[in-house]
Amino acid sequence: MRKSETDTVTIRVHPAVRRWMENTFPKTGGAYDLRGHFLHDFLRAGLTKEVKARTVPETFRSLPEVKIAVSHRDCRILGGAIPEPLQAEFSQLAYKYIRQTACQGILFAHVAGGVPRDTAIKEYLLAYLYEDDELNYPALRKYYQRNWMETERRVLEEYSTETDRKQLIRGIIISSKNVPFHL
Repeated sequence: MRKSETDTVTIRVHPAVRRWMENTFPKTGGAYDLRGHFLHDFLRAGLTKEVKARTVPETFRSLPEVKIAVSHRDCRILGGAIPEPLQAEFSQLAYKYIRQTACQGILFAHVAGGVPRDTAIKEYLLAYLYEDDELNYPALRKYYQRNWMETERRVLEEYSTETDRKQLIRGIIISSKNVPFHL
């Protein structure tokens, strides 16, 4: 069976998206291979042969460029360029995805693992080696507090009812026999 050939498409993305791609996806010929991820389908749908000039903010043009692997067949049929407005939309979508998955991991570590919320945020940022200009602690903490605290409260309530009337107190489940069980 013949291995499919790939071409590369250069796009601009947010620095946090670039770092996430470095840590998540393998490189094929110097380009990130997103095939198999839903974000690749978004980019593939935006391939075009003719790029019409549309205005995008100047700050977008200062973002770093990355190369994405696209199949040779797609480039031949659909085109080998992605318009800048679609690149900006892709960058925003990927950034939102990064924040959502980060908050899910923070929620899981905090509720099920008993890790303090701030520590879980710092560990996530350290695990992906984010720098302050890419994704910083105050921004991620603020996003979590605004959008995930209600979810955290509901999960804690559900978790405490599922543990058969055991109380979750700062990562310790106190059972009716008063034997502490650390999560």
